[in-house]
Amino acid sequence: MRTSTRVEFGLFDVTARGDSTPSSGAAQPFCDLAADLLREERPTQTKYGTLEARQFLMDGSFALFPEEPAGQFWGLWSRQQSGSDGRFATPPVLEISFSQDHSSAGVTLHFYEPTSDWASDVLIQWYGAAGELLATARCAPDAVDYYCACKVTGYRSMRLTFYATSRPGRYLKLAGLDYGVAMTFAGDQVREAHVLEEVDLLSSEVRINTLDLTLFNKDGAFSILNPAGVFDVLQHKQRFTVWEDVRADASAEKVSHNMGTFYLSEWENTSDTLASFSAVDAVGLLDSAPHRGGVYDTTAAALAADILEGYDYELAPSLAEQKVRGWLPIGTRRSALQQLAFALGAVVDCSRSDKIKIYPPPTRPSSLITYQRKFLGSKVALKPLITGVVVTAHQYTLGTVTEELFKDELTTGTHEIQLQQPACCLEVTGAQMVEWDNNYAIVQVEEPGEVVITGRKYVETQTSIRQAARDIPANAKANELTVDSVTLVDPTVASAVAFRVLDYYARRYEQTFDMLAGEEVLADMLVVQSFGGEMVRGCLESMEFDLTGGYRASVKVVGQRINTTAAAYAGEIYAGERSVI
Repeated sequence: MRTSTRVEFGLFDVTARGDSTPSSGAAQPFCDLAADLLREERPTQTKYGTLEARQFLMDGSFALFPEEPAGQFWGLWSRQQSGSDGRFATPPVLEISFSQDHSSAGVTLHFYEPTSDWASDVLIQWYGAAGELLATARCAPDAVDYYCACKVTGYRSMRLTFYATSRPGRYLKLAGLDYGVAMTFAGDQVREAHVLEEVDLLSSEVRINTLDLTLFNKDGAFSILNPAGVFDVLQHKQRFTVWEDVRADASAEKVSHNMGTFYLSEWENTSDTLASFSAVDAVGLLDSAPHRGGVYDTTAAALAADILEGYDYELAPSLAEQKVRGWLPIGTRRSALQQLAFALGAVVDCSRSDKIKIYPPPTRPSSLITYQRKFLGSKVALKPLITGVVVTAHQYTLGTVTEELFKDELTTGTHEIQLQQPACCLEVTGAQMVEWDNNYAIVQVEEPGEVVITGRKYVETQTSIRQAARDIPANAKANELTVDSVTLVDPTVASAVAFRVLDYYARRYEQTFDMLAGEEVLADMLVVQSFGGEMVRGCLESMEFDLTGGYRASVKVVGQRINTTAAAYAGEIYAGERSVI
């Protein structure tokens, strides 16, 4: 088997697009620049026939131009066509302003793919906060997607002037632009690539998948000391997509496995030509994203949408309508998602994907791992026996008495006050209420002085549910687990939570081994052939790949020993590598 690693790296200013305000006096009236040029993902463009020179071929591939074009995706289409020499009499200009300084290694321009039309002569100018010219680049695009390299730091606005089109008598059709460039590293350029995938089946923690990567660049573009390099425009949250290309032999067709999407968190130069990067998956981004919390009586779908607003995610339909009641304190989106997933009995996973996936853990095996898939060095450990669990249920009832929640001397300006206890029906004296919710209030103080916030507090009622494990050995010492900080677990679900926790901790066999990677993914339930022909059924909780060392994974499976005869009759042991049960 032959393998190679490929890394797609977006060297973009990750905040520029959302901070941009595009405008152009040359745009057609149906263009909506603010909507179209701020899109992260550009939709597929329709191949429209127009009255441009030699454009509308009667081959059946063109659609008639719509009578009402407004509201569709266009990007920037110019009002005027280029002349017979392809040049504009009055070149269209696109102005882009930003509210903050930005830095990038250049600009990638995207034009009209359906008919392969692009601007062939473009002037790009970058300006600072005081309007001073920082950099100028004149480029001659020769393709629909074209990168104009020009490293600029601290710019506050841009002006793009389009002088000519690739064909005469055509409109300018700019579908979008990226503030940087997408780069691909493969083969010897990828010196090391380690991917660690982990999942918590109980969601007592929402795990973060990680990527550790070392790239080789012979021209020293990643050198910290290279003034022409790109190191000083690297930013947190820049995106890596990792692929492992596998061939069974030299003549076999290549199969590409998506190993996940990651976002840059740390980087360093280890030589003139080597740079090391650490990156996290989308769950890792949630760790630095604040969430204001609140008191909830809603559905899982509604609360997931609130917690993951602005993030790409999938919630299993079977979970969407489950009721969720309780309170979330101010924290991060990751901590809020953990509380929700634990209450639902759901798994949170982002492996092999750019989406956060929330789904119930599987209950039936999907794969058999035989000796033939495993390398030498397997280990089996026995986890501690849990004899019982105590789950604390939380219920929040709005009080009837208005109380003082905050009192202090505040200076002129806007202040955010975090409440010590969730409350409702807030009122303020000495300031103006700008915004409030159950956990906080934002007030505007016009004159320095005493500010008092009043409201009705939520009263918390706690109920403890104790559940003992089944089939405990007679001489077992008590080892009770306490679950008391899950504030979305209310009395109606506490018993189910207790059974779920005990069921998980009854899986005491932890197997670690290296195997030839296949179709298995995190949280899969597997049947693993272990020592002496014994079988263990359990869930895949961890996979670690050394991608440059082959498509090989170090895995951890936690489960229970099974009766092989009974399992065979139940259809859980079968010939082959994959099951459809």
